[in-house]
Amino acid sequence: MWRLVPLKLGRLSRALKLAALGSLLVLMLLHSPSLLASWQRNELADRRFLQLNKCPACFGTSWCRRFLNGQVVFEAWGRLRLLDFLNVKNVYFAQYGEPREGGRRRVVLKRLGSQRELAQLDQSICKRATGRPRCDLLQAMPRTEFARLNGDVRLLTPEAVEGWSDLVHCPSQRLLDRLVRRYAETKDSGSFLLRNLKDSERMQLLLTLAFNPEPLVLQLQSAQK
Repeated sequence: MWRLVPLKLGRLSRALKLAALGSLLVLMLLHSPSLLASWQRNELADRRFLQLNKCPACFGTSWCRRFLNGQVVFEAWGRLRLLDFLNVKNVYFAQYGEPREGGRRRVVLKRLGSQRELAQLDQSICKRATGRPRCDLLQAMPRTEFARLNGDVRLLTPEAVEGWSDLVHCPSQRLLDRLVRRYAETKDSGSFLLRNLKDSERMQLLLTLAFNPEPLVLQLQSAQK
């Protein structure tokens, strides 16, 4: 009697696996035209997939030209959007290279949040600007705190961003000076005055600082090498 229990559990496990595989095959057959299209198309050159349509409610844009020129392409199964529901962390494997150089190297791409977290960010921006959960982000961003540092001085001070994220839980002016200087990619010692940045760039910097400052930390670390 006791020997039958693991046997039944093993059969149940195999049955569930087969059912999941069968469901996946059915979905693939139902979406075969779109699957074929997604396999042939480089979505890393698509502005909507890159979420450039949300700018300035977006993140760093210095690599946009490389993406749009087709210098970054998904690897194999990463081209199938049907599998995105399994990719909770929004991590993608791709190949990057200059077309004239011929060779490509493997790279890992990662969005700064999950789909749920990014959707919550959109809703938060809209609520701050309009009081509604949905809106035109392009028009909403200039009406949030991410656009308040305007005028002739444009200082990024600890009082303005303290507590926005772990990076600025207790910030110093020295940290903020270095952060903006690296973001602006300039050696000018006075670049903590945000005059070096366009309005859209300044909003992207502050949004990144508040939502996920990982790219800013990487920039700070690369400056030390």
